[in-house]
Amino acid sequence: MLASTARAQYLHLMSYEPYEALIAPARAKASLLRLILGLVITALLYMLLLRLGWQVLLSVMGEAWFEQTLQLPGPSSPSQMFVILGSFMFMTAAVSFTVWSLHHHSPLLLIGDFTRAKGQFFRTIGSLFVMATVVAVIASYGTTFVQNLPFSQWLGLLPLTLAFLLIQVSAEELVFRGYLQSQLAALGLHRFIWIMIPSAIFGLLHYDPAVMGAAAPWIALSATLFGVIAADLTARSGTLGPAIAFHFVWNFYAIVLYGFPDYLGGLAFFNYDFSIMDEERLISLMPYDAAFLLLAYLTVRIALRR
Repeated sequence: MLASTARAQYLHLMSYEPYEALIAPARAKASLLRLILGLVITALLYMLLLRLGWQVLLSVMGEAWFEQTLQLPGPSSPSQMFVILGSFMFMTAAVSFTVWSLHHHSPLLLIGDFTRAKGQFFRTIGSLFVMATVVAVIASYGTTFVQNLPFSQWLGLLPLTLAFLLIQVSAEELVFRGYLQSQLAALGLHRFIWIMIPSAIFGLLHYDPAVMGAAAPWIALSATLFGVIAADLTARSGTLGPAIAFHFVWNFYAIVLYGFPDYLGGLAFFNYDFSIMDEERLISLMPYDAAFLLLAYLTVRIALRR
Protein backbone atom coordinates (compact mmCIF):
# COMPACT_ATOMS: atom_id res chain seq x y z
CA MET A 1 0.00 0.00 0.00
CA LEU A 2 2.77 2.45 0.93
CA ALA A 3 4.68 1.59 -2.22
CA SER A 4 1.64 2.17 -4.42
CA THR A 5 0.89 5.48 -2.68
CA ALA A 6 4.48 6.65 -3.14
CA ARG A 7 4.35 5.60 -6.79
CA ALA A 8 1.09 7.51 -7.28
CA GLN A 9 2.61 10.63 -5.72
CA TYR A 10 5.71 10.27 -7.89
CA LEU A 11 3.64 9.89 -11.08
CA HIS A 12 1.61 12.95 -10.08
CA LEU A 13 4.80 15.00 -9.76
CA MET A 14 6.03 13.65 -13.10
CA SER A 15 2.80 14.56 -14.89
CA TYR A 16 1.31 17.81 -16.16
CA GLU A 17 -1.77 17.43 -13.97
CA PRO A 18 -0.91 20.49 -11.80
CA TYR A 19 -1.04 22.64 -14.94
CA GLU A 20 -4.83 22.53 -14.84
CA ALA A 21 -4.64 25.33 -12.24
CA LEU A 22 -3.34 27.69 -14.95
CA ILE A 23 -5.37 26.29 -17.85
CA ALA A 24 -8.76 26.50 -16.12
CA PRO A 25 -8.97 30.33 -15.98
CA ALA A 26 -7.90 30.54 -19.64
CA ARG A 27 -10.44 27.93 -20.80
CA ALA A 28 -13.48 30.13 -20.10
CA LYS A 29 -12.61 32.55 -22.95
CA ALA A 30 -10.42 30.27 -25.03
CA SER A 31 -10.50 30.63 -28.81
CA LEU A 32 -7.83 30.89 -31.46
CA LEU A 33 -9.21 34.18 -32.78
CA ARG A 34 -9.29 35.67 -29.29
CA LEU A 35 -5.72 34.54 -28.69
CA ILE A 36 -4.46 36.07 -31.94
CA LEU A 37 -6.29 39.29 -31.11
CA GLY A 38 -4.81 39.21 -27.61
CA LEU A 39 -1.29 38.85 -28.94
CA VAL A 40 -1.81 41.74 -31.35
CA ILE A 41 -3.24 43.95 -28.60
CA THR A 42 -0.39 43.04 -26.25
CA ALA A 43 2.29 43.74 -28.87
CA LEU A 44 0.77 47.04 -30.02
CA LEU A 45 0.14 48.29 -26.49
CA TYR A 46 3.64 47.30 -25.45
CA MET A 47 5.19 49.18 -28.38
CA LEU A 48 2.99 52.21 -27.68
CA LEU A 49 3.91 52.32 -23.99
CA LEU A 50 7.55 51.75 -24.87
CA ARG A 51 7.52 54.62 -27.33
CA LEU A 52 5.85 56.92 -24.81
CA GLY A 53 8.40 55.91 -22.20
CA TRP A 54 11.28 56.65 -24.58
CA GLN A 55 9.77 60.05 -25.38
CA VAL A 56 9.50 60.95 -21.70
CA LEU A 57 13.06 59.81 -21.08
CA LEU A 58 14.27 61.74 -24.12
CA SER A 59 12.61 64.95 -22.96
CA VAL A 60 13.97 64.61 -19.41
CA MET A 61 17.52 63.41 -20.12
CA GLY A 62 18.20 64.98 -23.51
CA GLU A 63 18.93 63.53 -26.92
CA ALA A 64 22.71 63.19 -26.44
CA TRP A 65 22.33 61.14 -23.25
CA PHE A 66 19.58 59.06 -24.79
CA GLU A 67 21.55 58.13 -27.92
CA GLN A 68 24.76 57.45 -26.02
CA THR A 69 23.07 55.40 -23.34
CA LEU A 70 21.02 53.16 -25.63
CA GLN A 71 23.55 52.60 -28.38
CA LEU A 72 23.85 48.88 -29.16
CA PRO A 73 26.24 47.24 -29.64
CA GLY A 74 28.72 49.37 -27.78
CA PRO A 75 30.12 49.92 -24.30
CA SER A 76 27.34 49.47 -21.78
CA SER A 77 26.65 51.29 -18.52
CA PRO A 78 24.45 50.74 -15.44
CA SER A 79 22.14 53.51 -16.68
CA GLN A 80 21.62 51.73 -19.99
CA MET A 81 20.82 48.45 -18.29
CA PHE A 82 18.36 49.98 -15.84
CA VAL A 83 16.55 51.65 -18.74
CA ILE A 84 16.38 48.43 -20.75
CA LEU A 85 15.38 46.17 -17.85
CA GLY A 86 12.89 48.69 -16.50
CA SER A 87 11.18 49.01 -19.89
CA PHE A 88 9.83 45.48 -19.44
CA MET A 89 7.27 46.82 -16.98
CA PHE A 90 5.42 48.00 -20.09
CA MET A 91 5.24 44.39 -21.29
CA THR A 92 3.68 43.36 -17.99
CA ALA A 93 1.20 46.23 -18.23
CA ALA A 94 0.29 45.30 -21.81
CA VAL A 95 -0.37 41.61 -21.18
CA SER A 96 -2.23 42.42 -17.95
CA PHE A 97 -4.55 44.77 -19.85
CA THR A 98 -5.16 42.10 -22.49
CA VAL A 99 -6.03 39.42 -19.94
CA TRP A 100 -8.31 41.76 -18.01
CA SER A 101 -10.10 43.33 -20.99
CA LEU A 102 -10.23 40.46 -23.49
CA HIS A 103 -10.24 37.33 -21.34
CA HIS A 104 -12.09 38.81 -18.37
CA HIS A 105 -10.04 37.43 -15.54
CA SER A 106 -7.35 38.72 -13.20
CA PRO A 107 -3.79 38.85 -14.56
CA LEU A 108 -2.68 37.34 -11.24
CA LEU A 109 -4.20 34.05 -12.41
CA LEU A 110 -1.40 33.84 -14.97
CA ILE A 111 0.93 33.13 -12.04
CA GLY A 112 -1.24 30.60 -10.23
CA ASP A 113 -1.64 30.21 -6.50
CA PHE A 114 0.65 32.91 -5.12
CA THR A 115 1.66 31.11 -1.92
CA ARG A 116 2.59 27.99 -3.83
CA ALA A 117 4.35 29.99 -6.54
CA LYS A 118 6.41 31.86 -3.94
CA GLY A 119 7.52 28.64 -2.26
CA GLN A 120 8.48 27.07 -5.58
CA PHE A 121 10.25 30.27 -6.61
CA PHE A 122 12.58 30.27 -3.61
CA ARG A 123 13.20 26.52 -3.73
CA THR A 124 14.17 26.83 -7.38
CA ILE A 125 16.45 29.81 -6.77
CA GLY A 126 18.16 28.14 -3.82
CA SER A 127 18.83 24.89 -5.67
CA LEU A 128 20.09 26.66 -8.79
CA PHE A 129 22.50 28.94 -6.96
CA VAL A 130 24.02 25.95 -5.17
CA MET A 131 24.33 24.03 -8.45
CA ALA A 132 25.75 27.01 -10.36
CA THR A 133 28.33 27.70 -7.64
CA VAL A 134 29.55 24.10 -7.77
CA VAL A 135 29.77 24.24 -11.57
CA ALA A 136 31.65 27.55 -11.44
CA VAL A 137 34.23 26.05 -9.07
CA ILE A 138 34.71 22.92 -11.18
CA ALA A 139 34.65 24.37 -14.70
CA SER A 140 35.48 27.78 -16.15
CA TYR A 141 34.83 26.74 -19.78
CA GLY A 142 38.33 27.96 -20.67
CA THR A 143 37.18 31.58 -20.50
CA THR A 144 39.03 34.46 -18.90
CA PHE A 145 37.05 37.14 -17.10
CA VAL A 146 37.96 40.78 -16.59
CA GLN A 147 36.54 42.82 -13.73
CA ASN A 148 34.03 45.36 -15.01
CA LEU A 149 32.61 47.24 -12.01
CA PRO A 150 34.43 47.86 -8.71
CA PHE A 151 33.06 45.47 -6.11
CA SER A 152 31.72 48.29 -3.92
CA GLN A 153 29.77 49.80 -6.83
CA TRP A 154 28.48 46.42 -8.01
CA LEU A 155 27.38 45.50 -4.48
CA GLY A 156 25.78 48.90 -3.92
CA LEU A 157 23.75 48.57 -7.12
CA LEU A 158 22.84 44.94 -6.48
CA PRO A 159 19.48 45.44 -4.68
CA LEU A 160 18.22 47.72 -7.44
CA THR A 161 19.72 45.42 -10.07
CA LEU A 162 17.88 42.39 -8.69
CA ALA A 163 14.60 44.31 -8.59
CA PHE A 164 14.94 45.41 -12.21
CA LEU A 165 16.02 41.92 -13.25
CA LEU A 166 12.89 40.50 -11.63
CA ILE A 167 10.80 43.00 -13.62
CA GLN A 168 12.38 41.79 -16.86
CA VAL A 169 12.14 38.02 -16.34
CA SER A 170 8.64 38.19 -14.84
CA ALA A 171 7.36 40.12 -17.86
CA GLU A 172 8.70 37.57 -20.34
CA GLU A 173 7.38 34.62 -18.34
CA LEU A 174 3.95 36.24 -17.98
CA VAL A 175 3.71 36.65 -21.75
CA PHE A 176 5.22 33.41 -23.02
CA ARG A 177 4.38 30.86 -20.33
CA GLY A 178 1.62 32.58 -18.37
CA TYR A 179 -0.41 33.88 -21.30
CA LEU A 180 0.51 32.35 -24.66
CA GLN A 181 1.27 28.82 -23.44
CA SER A 182 -1.77 28.58 -21.17
CA GLN A 183 -4.11 29.95 -23.83
CA LEU A 184 -2.85 27.39 -26.35
CA ALA A 185 -3.24 24.61 -23.78
CA ALA A 186 -6.79 25.80 -23.04
CA LEU A 187 -7.65 25.20 -26.70
CA GLY A 188 -7.10 21.49 -26.11
CA LEU A 189 -4.04 21.32 -28.37
CA HIS A 190 -1.36 18.65 -27.94
CA ARG A 191 1.30 19.51 -25.37
CA PHE A 192 3.97 19.50 -28.09
CA ILE A 193 2.21 22.47 -29.72
CA TRP A 194 1.67 24.55 -26.61
CA ILE A 195 5.24 23.94 -25.49
CA MET A 196 6.99 24.45 -28.82
CA ILE A 197 5.14 27.45 -30.28
CA PRO A 198 5.88 29.86 -27.37
CA SER A 199 9.41 28.46 -27.07
CA ALA A 200 10.13 28.88 -30.79
CA ILE A 201 8.84 32.47 -30.75
CA PHE A 202 10.91 33.16 -27.66
CA GLY A 203 13.96 31.78 -29.46
CA LEU A 204 13.33 33.80 -32.63
CA LEU A 205 13.16 37.01 -30.60
CA HIS A 206 16.74 36.30 -29.49
CA TYR A 207 17.92 35.93 -33.09
CA ASP A 208 20.17 38.91 -33.88
CA PRO A 209 22.54 38.20 -36.80
CA ALA A 210 23.46 41.89 -37.10
CA VAL A 211 25.23 41.62 -33.73
CA MET A 212 26.07 37.93 -33.33
CA GLY A 213 26.63 36.96 -36.96
CA ALA A 214 26.94 33.21 -37.58
CA ALA A 215 26.40 32.56 -33.86
CA ALA A 216 22.87 34.03 -33.98
CA PRO A 217 21.07 30.77 -34.95
CA TRP A 218 22.81 28.96 -32.10
CA ILE A 219 21.83 31.68 -29.62
CA ALA A 220 18.23 31.42 -30.85
CA LEU A 221 18.34 27.63 -30.52
CA SER A 222 19.67 27.94 -26.96
CA ALA A 223 16.85 30.38 -26.12
CA THR A 224 14.33 27.93 -27.61
CA LEU A 225 15.69 25.15 -25.39
CA PHE A 226 15.40 27.51 -22.45
CA GLY A 227 11.75 28.13 -23.41
CA VAL A 228 11.01 24.40 -23.56
CA ILE A 229 12.47 23.93 -20.07
CA ALA A 230 10.50 26.88 -18.67
CA ALA A 231 7.33 25.53 -20.31
CA ASP A 232 7.85 22.08 -18.84
CA LEU A 233 8.53 23.44 -15.35
CA THR A 234 5.39 25.57 -15.53
CA ALA A 235 3.25 22.62 -16.55
CA ARG A 236 4.70 20.32 -13.90
CA SER A 237 4.47 22.83 -11.05
CA GLY A 238 1.14 24.49 -11.86
CA THR A 239 2.55 27.98 -11.25
CA LEU A 240 4.95 30.43 -12.87
CA GLY A 241 7.17 30.38 -9.77
CA PRO A 242 9.80 27.91 -11.03
CA ALA A 243 9.96 29.41 -14.55
CA ILE A 244 10.43 32.94 -13.22
CA ALA A 245 13.10 31.73 -10.78
CA PHE A 246 14.86 29.70 -13.50
CA HIS A 247 14.86 32.75 -15.79
CA PHE A 248 16.00 34.99 -12.94
CA VAL A 249 19.02 32.85 -12.09
CA TRP A 250 19.94 32.36 -15.75
CA ASN A 251 19.87 36.09 -16.42
CA PHE A 252 21.65 36.84 -13.17
CA TYR A 253 24.66 34.92 -14.41
CA ALA A 254 24.31 36.27 -17.98
CA ILE A 255 23.76 39.93 -17.06
CA VAL A 256 24.71 40.62 -13.44
CA LEU A 257 27.67 38.35 -12.79
CA TYR A 258 29.18 37.97 -16.28
CA GLY A 259 28.63 40.17 -19.31
CA PHE A 260 30.07 41.28 -22.60
CA PRO A 261 32.16 44.46 -22.72
CA ASP A 262 30.21 45.73 -25.74
CA TYR A 263 26.71 44.33 -25.21
CA LEU A 264 24.42 44.56 -22.16
CA GLY A 265 27.31 44.26 -19.71
CA GLY A 266 26.80 47.49 -17.78
CA LEU A 267 25.72 45.83 -14.53
CA ALA A 268 28.09 42.87 -14.70
CA PHE A 269 30.77 42.32 -12.10
CA PHE A 270 32.96 40.57 -14.68
CA ASN A 271 33.21 40.85 -18.45
CA TYR A 272 34.21 38.14 -20.89
CA ASP A 273 37.56 38.71 -22.53
CA PHE A 274 35.99 38.75 -26.00
CA SER A 275 33.37 40.71 -27.93
CA ILE A 276 29.74 39.71 -28.54
CA MET A 277 30.71 39.85 -32.23
CA ASP A 278 33.33 37.12 -31.87
CA GLU A 279 31.29 34.43 -33.63
CA GLU A 280 33.71 31.55 -33.15
CA ARG A 281 34.03 32.08 -29.40
CA LEU A 282 30.26 32.36 -28.99
CA ILE A 283 29.64 29.17 -30.95
CA SER A 284 32.32 27.32 -28.98
CA LEU A 285 30.43 28.08 -25.75
CA MET A 286 27.07 26.76 -26.98
CA PRO A 287 27.63 23.10 -25.92
CA TYR A 288 28.50 24.30 -22.42
CA ASP A 289 25.37 26.45 -22.34
CA ALA A 290 23.21 23.50 -23.39
CA ALA A 291 24.81 21.23 -20.78
CA PHE A 292 24.35 23.88 -18.09
CA LEU A 293 20.68 24.33 -19.06
CA LEU A 294 19.96 20.61 -18.85
CA LEU A 295 21.81 20.27 -15.54
CA ALA A 296 19.88 23.24 -14.16
CA TYR A 297 16.62 21.68 -15.33
CA LEU A 298 17.37 18.39 -13.57
CA THR A 299 18.37 20.30 -10.44
CA VAL A 300 15.04 22.12 -10.33
CA ARG A 301 13.10 18.93 -11.00
CA ILE A 302 14.76 17.30 -7.99
CA ALA A 303 14.21 20.38 -5.80
CA LEU A 304 10.49 20.50 -6.62
CA ARG A 305 9.98 16.81 -5.82
CA ARG A 306 10.76 17.33 -2.14
